[in-house]
Amino acid sequence: MADIFISFIHEEEEVAKAVSDYLQALVPDAKVFLASDKWQIYAGEDWLKKICEALQNARIVILMLSKRSVARPWVNFEAGAAWLGGKHVIPVCFKGLSKGKLPKPYSSLQALDLHDRSDQRYLLRSVCHYLGVWMAKLEPPPHFEMAPISSRRNVSRTNA
Repeated sequence: MADIFISFIHEEEEVAKAVSDYLQALVPDAKVFLASDKWQIYAGEDWLKKICEALQNARIVILMLSKRSVARPWVNFEAGAAWLGGKHVIPVCFKGLSKGKLPKPYSSLQALDLHDRSDQRYLLRSVCHYLGVWMAKLEPPPHFEMAPISSRRNVSRTNA
């Protein structure tokens, strides 16, 4: 089963597929399920059952949110199921919708703007965090300064 469930509307499949390809290229062991992708749900299958199973088994649900998709029932259905299922829900804004314009309840979640390169990296970093995967390519931002390991050891001993 998939680790990551990407919720999108079929008219925006190309963008969802690009996000999937990006994540799979940089986190090759992660399995991604694209809702509405006819290559992952075969003819004759109970598609609703397949979507529900994928949602139940995913650890992360990425919501592809545009002005158009945020009003669609299936995206909201999948988002609600993920939220109530205790999944890590990541709103990804694009196509005229920005994280600053997200409606409730989406605006309560830490979101990102797909057009922003630093947010693309933030998506990757967040996915790796939730999957427990360390990526050597993920370096801290230039302004981030970690205390030397020796001083961290001293702090942990005094706090222990």
